[in-house]
Amino acid sequence: MCGVRIAAPMLAVWLAGCAGYSPTVGTADKPGANDAYLYGRFQVETREMKFTISGHQTMGFVLKCTDGNSYTIRFERGDAVQVVKIAPSTCSTAEFVYTDADGFVRGRKPAPDALKKEMTFAAGKAYYLGDFQGESTYTGGVQRWRVQSGRNNYAATTEKLKSAYPNLSALPTENRMLGR
Repeated sequence: MCGVRIAAPMLAVWLAGCAGYSPTVGTADKPGANDAYLYGRFQVETREMKFTISGHQTMGFVLKCTDGNSYTIRFERGDAVQVVKIAPSTCSTAEFVYTDADGFVRGRKPAPDALKKEMTFAAGKAYYLGDFQGESTYTGGVQRWRVQSGRNNYAATTEKLKSAYPNLSALPTENRMLGR
C-alpha cells in the first residue's frame, strides 16, 4: 500500500511507484489568503475481479505548473465534490496516471492536446475544472482505465461546493472546464 509507513531505507524505492495524489481539502477547512482552489467531481467506476483491503483501482490527471509544483487529482468512487488547494500559478494538464488497488502507478498517458491549455490560477479564488467520469476494469489479468466523459455542470457543482464546504462558500468561483 502506498500509504503505509515503512523503514527509511525503503522509503525512496517504495514512493517511486506511488501516484502521489494531491490531498483534498476538508469540508471544515478555512481558505488561505495565499491559496487557490480547484474543484469538480472526479468519479471512477470500478469493475474489478481483484480486491484488496487498501483500496480500488483508480486514475487521476496531473497538472504541471510554471512554479515547479504539480498536482495529481484523484478520481474517486461516489459523486462528492472534491477540492484541492494549490499555490497560485499557471498550470496545464500534462498527463493521466493510472494506479492499481494499492496505489502503485501502472501506466501514464500524455493528456490530449485539448486538455493542455494553460490556465492561470490566482489566490483567493476557486476554479471549477469539470465533472469527469472514468472507468477502471480488471478482467482476465489485465487492468484498463479510460475517461468516459467530461461534463460542464458548473452551476450545479458550484452549488454543491458551497453547501459541502461552507468555509469556502464566500470565495469567488470561475468556470475553467478542462477541454472546453
